Amino acid sequence: MSVRQSTSMLPAMGVLAGLLLLGFAGVMVVSPTAQDAARRLQVAEHFGYITTSRPPSSFDSSDSSSSSDLSLEPSKSSESGSLDSSDMLQLFPKALTAIGSSMGPLTTWLILQCFFGLLYNKMVAAPIKATGTYADRKYSDERSNDSREGQGQTDFQNGFFECYKDKWVCLEVLCCPMVRMAHTNAVSGACDFWSTVACYCCCSWVTIGLGPWCLVLFWRVQLKNIMKVEDNAGLDFFGTLLCPMLSLCQMSTAVDSAMGYQMTGCCEYMENQQQYE
Repeated sequence: MSVRQSTSMLPAMGVLAGLLLLGFAGVMVVSPTAQDAARRLQVAEHFGYITTSRPPSSFDSSDSSSSSDLSLEPSKSSESGSLDSSDMLQLFPKALTAIGSSMGPLTTWLILQCFFGLLYNKMVAAPIKATGTYADRKYSDERSNDSREGQGQTDFQNGFFECYKDKWVCLEVLCCPMVRMAHTNAVSGACDFWSTVACYCCCSWVTIGLGPWCLVLFWRVQLKNIMKVEDNAGLDFFGTLLCPMLSLCQMSTAVDSAMGYQMTGCCEYMENQQQYE
């Protein structure tokens, strides 16, 4: 099977956007919060860097004040060094704590999607794929000189903002985007179901949940190559990064329509009378 290779820069732009999102997440993790600033202020007051005592009285001797200042200079400098080093030592545990607090719900969500994917793949994705992926059918048509390619099209036939017309696909993408993405890739021939799940999970953990939408952009370009739809840099790149859910809904509905079936429930589908396009 021969699939047209894309010379588009969209995949590279998606990877670059993912790196920028990862850097932004790192800055947000290590940036000090107001609570940390208050704690540091309390520590500074405790060690005498910020004094709240009364001003020196005129009856105090200048000699005693100068001698006390001289005697406290070494201790303050040593305390300052120890304070800086302790803050540096505490920075890494704080970063791990912040990451762990966000990774816990993310990991739970991914695990729940994986369990749902076991049922969904058995009842929906695997039976549809068993009849032949879209790429396989397209290859058969090309060999029989009956290929119906979308020449001149820069987007899928269903609109980018028409997800409301396919309510079950919309609900699947909203609740379980990883499973729906795996379904779309599996039946189209872009990627295997569980390979998609593995890539999605790894990318979610590495980028703290921000990177999978760059994968959606990459798979969108792959799907367009299979369906022989031209790239549209403005819609594919900016549309996917700004509205990834809408992009995934459009991709999923396009594949379902092209394969000749429609989702009628959470794990149910119905074959249409019309053949794939």
